[in-house]
Amino acid sequence: MKKEEIPFYNDPEGFINGDAKFPCNTQFMVYNPMLHRYYLTAEGLIHYGINAERMYASSNPNKIQELIEKTSKKVYDYIQYKAGQQCYQIMMYRIATAPTTIYPDQYFMRKQFEEALADQARKIVECGDSARYSGQNIESGASKVLPPEENYPDFGDMSAETMRTLETLGLTRWFIVGQFAPLDLSKY
Repeated sequence: MKKEEIPFYNDPEGFINGDAKFPCNTQFMVYNPMLHRYYLTAEGLIHYGINAERMYASSNPNKIQELIEKTSKKVYDYIQYKAGQQCYQIMMYRIATAPTTIYPDQYFMRKQFEEALADQARKIVECGDSARYSGQNIESGASKVLPPEENYPDFGDMSAETMRTLETLGLTRWFIVGQFAPLDLSKY
């Protein structure tokens, strides 16, 4: 799928007829076909009441884009961790296309995912990003090294509302993918 093939709809007017094609872009959320991810837009942040320009602490001159990319990465990383590597490809397909066999109301599913991204962006703006900090205490020179089986990713900076929404949409479920299930990983 090429970037120019992704349709653009004004939200909510463009979805009233019910003939929208997924994945799609709106003024609030856009789809990147190269990374297979949705991203909020600057207008989407404003729509959800997130004043990132003023509230987000970053030395990056393009801090709005940094927040947008960090938000999407955190949400998709959480889905990958919870669903597992094999199921992650399926979850990315489900997020991109919102298949009617799973989500009878595709627009509702898309809006729920958009709100999950907005809730996570709000959490990052209000509480910061704990993933920046390491387990090493520089003053004492001691580091806290965990064995691999105890080294779990820290999702303490994930919004509880985002996690609930992703669970409700069924995007964090782990299941066994049959060996004969054909996955077209090049499409979505």
